This record gives sequence, structure tokens and C-alpha cells, in this order.
Amino acid sequence: MMLPLFLFAVGLLLMWQPRTKRWRARLLAHFNGDEQRVRQRAHTFFLLGFAFILTALAYLYRLTM
Repeated sequence: MMLPLFLFAVGLLLMWQPRTKRWRARLLAHFNGDEQRVRQRAHTFFLLGFAFILTALAYLYRLTM
């Protein structure tokens, strides 16, 4: 029962992380100020977090059946 909750929490964290100033500053430094690459990485993290949330919902659905 703990795995779906853990996956849900990790998904939310992954979706929220690219919105922090520290994350953005570190990636801008890593990509030498390339805004397009930073935005692309933020979208990737959002999709990864969304996939974790969908996986958690699938596990919860299987547990209730």
C-alpha cells in the first residue's frame, strides 16, 4: 500500500522541481544560458512526474479490485 503513495509523492516532486529558482539557475549554468534546453528539460521532468502519478493511480486501481 505504500508504493502507490510513494510514487505519487515522487511524481509531484518531479513536476514541481523545475519551477524552483535554484534548479533553473543550475541548469542555465550547465547549458551555458541556453533557455530552450532548460525549458526542454523542465518539460521532460514534468512528463516524468506525470508518468509516476499515472503509475501510482494504476497501482491504486489494481489494489482496490
